Amino acid sequence: MKVILLQNIKGVGKVGDVKKVADGYGRNYLLANKLAKMATETAIKETEGLKRKNEAEMKATHEKAKEIAEKAKDVVLEFTKKSSKTGTLFASLTKEEIAEELSRAIGTKVESDMVNLREHGEHIKQQGEHMIEAELAPEVKIELKVVIKPE
Repeated sequence: MKVILLQNIKGVGKVGDVKKVADGYGRNYLLANKLAKMATETAIKETEGLKRKNEAEMKATHEKAKEIAEKAKDVVLEFTKKSSKTGTLFASLTKEEIAEELSRAIGTKVESDMVNLREHGEHIKQQGEHMIEAELAPEVKIELKVVIKPE
């Protein structure tokens, strides 16, 4: 079955892509949830306009993300947390807390899924200085310094 994607779907494709998918997946999931529509000649022509619009939006988002990255490149996020004598935090620092503080620092909403704590797991559990990465848009990443001080 050939469908035209109406939304970006991870592992399948982007808006406006014409994809060949399994009949059951197409009928029972993509079409039922209005994530795609049948790929007819008319629909393909309509989708070309949608695809151009989406590309323009992506370009604008990318440019905005570059501006935000420029603002945020020298930002140091400081947190005060209760910790043991060995420096282990009683309540770990989460992506949500980092995203919220970064949002305040740069004046733009940052989602928690943009914050990458790959080296630390899901949370930061030690006080001190930590380098983390935030992906503001595809191919727009920034390195942030996070400092956790004892309370």
